[in-house]
Amino acid sequence: MSRVAEKSATHARFRELAGRADVALVAIVVLGLGLRLWGLASQSFWYDEWLTTQAASGGLWDAFRHAANREGIPPTYFVLMWGWVRAFGDSEIALRTVSAGFGAATVPVAYAAARELGQRRAVARVAALLVAVNPMLVWYSQEARPYGLLAFLGALSVWAFARARRRGRRNDYLVWGLVSAAAVAVHYFAIFLIPAEAVALALARRRQPRLLALASAPIALVLAALAPFALEQHSHEPNRQWIADFPLADRASEAGRSALVGPSPLDGRLWVVSAITVGLATLVLLARGHRDERSAAALTAGIGAAAVVMPFLAVTFGVDVFLGRYLIAALVPLVLAVAICLATRRASWLGVVAVAVVCVVSLVATAGVALDPELQRPDWRAVAGIFETGGPNRLLLVNVHGTIASPLLWYAEDARPLDGGETVSVDEIDVLAAKPTTKPCNILVGRACALIFLGAPLPQPLASVFRLEATHELDQFTVRRYRSAQPIPVTTADLVTSTDLPQALVVVARR
Repeated sequence: MSRVAEKSATHARFRELAGRADVALVAIVVLGLGLRLWGLASQSFWYDEWLTTQAASGGLWDAFRHAANREGIPPTYFVLMWGWVRAFGDSEIALRTVSAGFGAATVPVAYAAARELGQRRAVARVAALLVAVNPMLVWYSQEARPYGLLAFLGALSVWAFARARRRGRRNDYLVWGLVSAAAVAVHYFAIFLIPAEAVALALARRRQPRLLALASAPIALVLAALAPFALEQHSHEPNRQWIADFPLADRASEAGRSALVGPSPLDGRLWVVSAITVGLATLVLLARGHRDERSAAALTAGIGAAAVVMPFLAVTFGVDVFLGRYLIAALVPLVLAVAICLATRRASWLGVVAVAVVCVVSLVATAGVALDPELQRPDWRAVAGIFETGGPNRLLLVNVHGTIASPLLWYAEDARPLDGGETVSVDEIDVLAAKPTTKPCNILVGRACALIFLGAPLPQPLASVFRLEATHELDQFTVRRYRSAQPIPVTTADLVTSTDLPQALVVVARR
């Protein structure tokens, strides 16, 4: 074939692919990517993200050791981030780009999953759109933690399951098994999604039990490899006990609201609008939907619901680690079910209005986070910036929430934590205080509003020596600067009451 003919054939293939491309899907993917990149580096790292920086800052073995001692998830994500940091650095945008990329990739996967379930292109577009704008998926696509990757693998698992269910080929089963194994390697909670898919596969393909067993082999191997690691993590009770300290009912309601309007809604009643819209759409589907639509919606809703109910029931057996963000792998199948309900053939104008309402609510919730500091993670960068304007003999006091304030050490590069029994001489003390907010506060996801009870006054005798010199107002915090006439030797015990002492963080300038 001549070079001209080859070029002509290439152009023909390109035109054919372009003709098949769904322009609406491309626009939706661009929207989803734009929402995830909007303000990606504007928020400071919160505590959990700071843990990611710690895991990736040392050697590769340090990443494994960090996950074993300080985390409740497998080491896979931290190994990935260890390599990523060495290639692209450890800034906010560098670390969060991983989650943003996988979050954006979840949008076309949802589209593909809807198509594999036998749904029309209109349904697949609605599924992709709802995934693109979902506030919870956007929130965790902007966090340097594994939840954006987990949502992507959960969606990919549903796609692979639907493909294996429809075609029943050996390779399709193997792809499902490998994707599911990867999801489990990223987060233990992915295991709750897989049994529901396996049961649905077994029921749909009763004559292929050997293929299902073969596809389950990679999942079993990953579970076996992670078992000793998980037991070691389980032995560190503080890493999981904090979850059980919150009432289960509160965690369950937080998970439901977050799935509808994200972890940081502008208004506490916003989720009601989405919930009513989804409920009405379900009734429309039951009343007017075709049999194949009802079947597909029930299938995806059942898979998603099983992945939520199983960890909830595990609490009765003494395993209480039920948390909204751990359930994110179940979100895409649930969104698929909603999309089928909203885009049923007979929904007509009602379906269009319902999709518009859900999208508007989602965009309002997402934009609210991007534009309102009261809805964001703690701005430790700004606090560190104020601290660095002080004199050489200075310290910054976080009288409670000291552990959660550890990211301060990341941003205040010329500072270090004061050791417990160490004495330093200072003539300037910055005291951090939290500003109150009237916005609904989700204290489970690293919001700044969770840092209540900050800003206790200096105890005696320091209060009689240090006088208020200046007050610095930030969006989320107030920093009160106290000064003495001459340097005074202090310890952490001198700065806080005995009640606050275990939680206090004192940051001092390096000399």
